[in-house]
Amino acid sequence: MSDTIMRLVPLQAKGYPCSQMMMILALEEQGRENPALVRAMAGLAKGLGDCSGSCGAMGGGACVLALYAGKGGDDEQALEAFKPMLYQLNEWFDEQTKGYGGSLCYQITENKAGSVEMAPRCGKLIADAYDKVMELLVAHEIDPGQARDDD
Repeated sequence: MSDTIMRLVPLQAKGYPCSQMMMILALEEQGRENPALVRAMAGLAKGLGDCSGSCGAMGGGACVLALYAGKGGDDEQALEAFKPMLYQLNEWFDEQTKGYGGSLCYQITENKAGSVEMAPRCGKLIADAYDKVMELLVAHEIDPGQARDDD
């Protein structure tokens, strides 16, 4: 079992869904907590709540990339790497989910999001997506352990 999956297991046991787990892990990398941000991430969970939207691991991954590289204020610009990383994550995620018929939550989970039956499938996808996000950050010379406003 991967280190990332081992980090996800207690979060899942506490009732956090996919998108929130993605952000919690990223905040842990930075040595931070941000309950408001974690709470906001719930809006992406389970395909925007009814499984009709994109997988929360994908949306959560995009938000994690934005945490590190997106525009955060009037006097700040998104990093040049932001759009390429989003593109790379989307491309990777589409490849990972094509066997399920697409990247929408209901396709991946067979309309059983949050079920015990789907826990292994979703857990692996969440862990793999998180690892891909971390890989993209490092490849673009962004330190996952450093928050953008720590500069």
